[in-house]
Parts: sequence; structure tokens; C-alpha cells
Amino acid sequence: MLGKKLLSEVTPREIERVVLASEAPATRNRALCAFPGFLAWAIRHGLIVKDPTAGMVKEHETARTRVLSDDEIRTLIDAFDQTRYGRALRFLFLTALRRDEVLGLKWSWIDMEKGVLTIPPEAEKAGRVRDELRRAGLPPQAVALLAEQRSFLFAEGVRSEYVFATSTGARPLDSFKPVLYRLRGRRSNGLPPSKDKRAKTRTALLPDDVTVHDIRRTVADALLNRIGSPPWIVDHVVLGHARPKLLRTYMPTLPLGEARDALQKWGDELAAILERASSVRRALPEALGQVHVAVDLPQTLPL
Repeated sequence: MLGKKLLSEVTPREIERVVLASEAPATRNRALCAFPGFLAWAIRHGLIVKDPTAGMVKEHETARTRVLSDDEIRTLIDAFDQTRYGRALRFLFLTALRRDEVLGLKWSWIDMEKGVLTIPPEAEKAGRVRDELRRAGLPPQAVALLAEQRSFLFAEGVRSEYVFATSTGARPLDSFKPVLYRLRGRRSNGLPPSKDKRAKTRTALLPDDVTVHDIRRTVADALLNRIGSPPWIVDHVVLGHARPKLLRTYMPTLPLGEARDALQKWGDELAAILERASSVRRALPEALGQVHVAVDLPQTLPL
């Protein structure tokens, strides 16, 4: 990174070198965003007199519109069902929550009886700017999945505050990446296959542009175009984007019931998708190899 030096000695060129280390424009923009807040604090406390990032502008990012096909949905779910975190991935598909919200999900946030999830501000992306708690309606399929997960943890002897805990009870970090990399035909660490002739042949079952965040976009697309849900329900209630002041003032209670009903219909559609035959299912065991070693213990999980 910047090495061991006084903050006042850091130059714009050095910061630019750190920002440009990534190939992706979005990652470079996130890296650039990490500096101004800290540097503003340093100026207020007299550690520096000028912000070295002044004048640096973000790059243009092309908005992603990637939606998973039915075959890609089946491939992802079938693959993760062979790992400990199969239910976590299915929960993403059933709720359209963000990856970090699911991996950090705590039992104390969930009202199983009412089917309501309340995420505290510090645990969600828009928590700092939202004037209300993030609340999500859980469809029956998601509640049933949570009950199965709780039974699984109890049977394993794991007592944890986290829903999708590791075998030690800790919060999993990004447990999705190793499996996803294997499905892309890469090694578990994301590197391309070795060119050594003795290296294992790796089969790509998913395109290299598939990401976990595509699940959230896929569910939103399905709710809008397959289920016919109102756009504002999908945007502000299901996806949890911060609501405009008008809605917060004149509709203080979120219509969680409507969001729950829409997600229930999508859950039924998802079950139908998974029942259809997939041409890649036979190749899954070979493509995954020993991926369960990287993602903790293997566990086959039904819907």
C-alpha cells in the first residue's frame, strides 16, 4: 500500500498508484472513496493541511444488467447444496437480500412467527442515510428454510448468534467465492487454471461474469416481469433501497405483507425452476472437486 511514512508525506501520485492497482473501474472507485473521509478527519485534527485526493474524479461505471438464466440458477443452487452454505444461497434467492446481510444475519433480528426481519442500521448498506429501520417480509419458504438451518446447527452442536454460522459458531466471511470460482472453471482462490500439463482439468459450468450480486438483480427482475409486482414494492420494500421523504412521511408503515406475498409467488416459481432438468447437473461433482474443503463441511440441503 502506502508503506510506513508520515501522513503529511503521502503524495497524490502514491494514492493514485493504490487506486489504480485494480483492473475494475468499480473497484478503483471504491478505493478512491475510502480516502476522503479519513483525510478530512486528518485535516480537522491538524495532521495534514491539504487533501491529496483533491481533484481526483471517479471513473465512469457501466451499470450491470446481468440477470441469471434458469439454467444458471439451477447450477448455482445445485452446487451450493453440496456445501455447508447451501441454505445461505437459497436464502439470497428467496429474499433478494445483500450477500453481507445474509452472511452476517443474526437470530435476534428475526421474528419467525410474524415472518419479519429487522436489520439494524450498522449492518446494512443504506443504514447511515436511512431514517427508518430496514424491515423485510420473509415468505413462508424463507421461514421454513430458517427453521431447517436452526435444526441443522443444533444437531451439529453449534450455538451461535449467527444464522449461517461456521462449524465453530463464527460469522462466515465470503463463503460463496470458492464455489463460484470453481463453477467458473477457476481455482478456489479465483486464479485461472494452472497451465501445467499435470494440473487438474477444470470445467467451466458458469460464465466468468456471473457474480453473487446477480442473484439480487435476478430476483428483482423476476418480481417485476414474472410476478408483476409494483416497482416501488420491489425497490423500497424487497430490495430495501432508502425511501424518499414523501413515502416516509405519508406511508410510515411498510407494506410487508405485499412484499411477502410477492416473494412467496417467486419462491413457488423458483421451486418449479429447480424441478426442471438441467444439462449441467451431471458435471457438477467433477467441476466442484474438493471444494467443500475450502467452504467448511459438506452438507446436502433440500429446498
